[in-house]
Amino acid sequence: MASLILAAGLIYFAGHLLTHFFERSKIPDVLLLIIIGIVAGPLTGIMTVERIGFAGDLFTQFALIIILFEGGLNIELPTLVRSARRSVILSTTFFGVSALTVSLIMLYGFDYSPMASAVTGFICGGTSAAVVIPLLRMIRASKKVSAMLVIESALTDVLCIVFTIGVLQSIDSGEFKVWRIIYTLLMSLIVASIVGIICGVIWLRIINWIRKFSNTQFATCFAMFVIYGVSELVGLSGAIAALAFGIVIGNAEIIARKMYNLYLTASPVGVLSDAEKKLYEELAFLVKIFFFLYLGLSIPFESTSIVLIALTIVCALFALRPLCSMFLMGSRVSPHDKSIASVMLPKGLAAAVLAGLPSQYGMVEGGDIQAVTFHVVLYSIIATSVLIPIIEKTKFGSHLDSFFSKSFFKRKPETPD
Repeated sequence: MASLILAAGLIYFAGHLLTHFFERSKIPDVLLLIIIGIVAGPLTGIMTVERIGFAGDLFTQFALIIILFEGGLNIELPTLVRSARRSVILSTTFFGVSALTVSLIMLYGFDYSPMASAVTGFICGGTSAAVVIPLLRMIRASKKVSAMLVIESALTDVLCIVFTIGVLQSIDSGEFKVWRIIYTLLMSLIVASIVGIICGVIWLRIINWIRKFSNTQFATCFAMFVIYGVSELVGLSGAIAALAFGIVIGNAEIIARKMYNLYLTASPVGVLSDAEKKLYEELAFLVKIFFFLYLGLSIPFESTSIVLIALTIVCALFALRPLCSMFLMGSRVSPHDKSIASVMLPKGLAAAVLAGLPSQYGMVEGGDIQAVTFHVVLYSIIATSVLIPIIEKTKFGSHLDSFFSKSFFKRKPETPD
């Protein structure tokens, strides 16, 4: 126990050093944290997922919620409104393209069954908010494209979950019901967003009263935990509700002005203090460190064929992403922002969690699906982490910007962020 506590303290300070190293070298700290996890886990056996047990799974859920919430705090409402339509188009289209591509690779390239191929495609179809949000904070991306990529990561998490579980349940019951999947998807997205927004507005009205009690700096964070938990228990997307809640809290002043214009009277709305924002930023930093270490511990290294499948999938997805960025992000997004979006394709928590479900549903190929998914998560994060600094610091980035400047559509004037 003492060694674990010592390791936690050392990891905290190492995380700060790695972040400073990232700022200077543009080598992402998330990649280095994953590598440390791999060395400590699969390569040396110093630490294993089994030793952490249930606490590891619980912590990864907390990490996703807090990172989404803190990311929502930094999304400006006007920017969100301008980018929402393109975000939905990018999210749904690329999710479909990714799921289809992965399915075809599994089916025709490596002779897996149609159902196993489809399940793997849906599991690996999204991007990870837990990776996207920390990376965006460190690079030169506009507020507009940052909002688009954050929303994409949150939406595709829901798409992965709904379609994967829908297909697995259809296998279990023996019938495939499209309407049930569509209904579940709409409920998860739309209703969860409404719940997060309503709860956010209510919280803004009562937060000043809450502050009359002592020791309430974490009150907003734990209110978000309540919203997430209730949303999940009633079958909604807790992640979407947490993101919507964070966006409302982060735009308290704008919402207060809107409420004043609507009711023609001052509305008592609370605003997060700078100290509270710094507190949540530090909390997000802390969970990010341990999340990526845990991810590194979870990667299995047992089969070269699994490595080959995962590398094929990752290469195919990264080849398709630039084309989707060009045609789906619109002419008002700058070439540099499209370059960033074209390599922002990391998989993460949702894929890792869903990877274990096929075996639980009794699929014969469930073990292979889980192993492939873990390796896709690893290689996609490595590729994103390596390509981001290349785009930011080398001539390759300039060439990629030039590629995106040759749009097939007539460019419109850039809208200020």
